[in-house]
This record gives sequence, C-alpha cells and structure tokens, in this order.
Amino acid sequence: MNKKYFLGLLFGLFSKKTVFAQFQTNFSKTSTDLPAANTLNQVLHFTNVGLALVFILSLLLLIASGINFITAGGDEIILETSHKMWRLAALGLTVALIGYIIINLIKFFI
Repeated sequence: MNKKYFLGLLFGLFSKKTVFAQFQTNFSKTSTDLPAANTLNQVLHFTNVGLALVFILSLLLLIASGINFITAGGDEIILETSHKMWRLAALGLTVALIGYIIINLIKFFI
C-alpha cells in the first residue's frame, strides 16, 4: 500500500467529519413504545426453536434406529427395540411438523 493512500485512510478514519451509519442507533424508544404483539412474536419464535430442536432430535433417533436395525443381526430384542425407537422418532417428527404448522398459522392470522 502506498504511503499516500495509507495516510489518506488514517485521516479519513480519524477525521471528525467521518460518519459511520452502521453505528448510529435510535435510543429514543422506550419499552413502553413497543407493541404488545412483540411479546407474542418472541414466544412464537422460541416455540419454533424448540420445535426445530425436537425435529432434529427425532431425525437423529430415526437414523440411529435404522443403524440399530441394520446391525441387529437377527436378534429379536434389538429388532424390537429398534422398532420402538423408530415409532417414537416418527411420532416426534409428526408432532414437530404439526406444531410448526400451527405456530405459523397463528402468526399468519395475528
């Protein structure tokens, strides 16, 4: 970098006329100015996050039950355990998807 450009960059950064728009904030709003629906949106957001975690956990259990089923080697106890785990994982996926649909319907109508 040229010395002239470097000095120009330093002057531009530290001069008093420089305005960084991304650092300007508006602190005039208080918590009473916020709409009441903001709290509901936060609750719905946290519910969506929880449902996403349930969905991911159910997918992992579904994969684990498939691996358990493949590696059972004909053992009836392991096959039964794998089948129960598969049913519970499918139930978790169903609950997470239905919950996601309900939450988004609530957001749509509010």
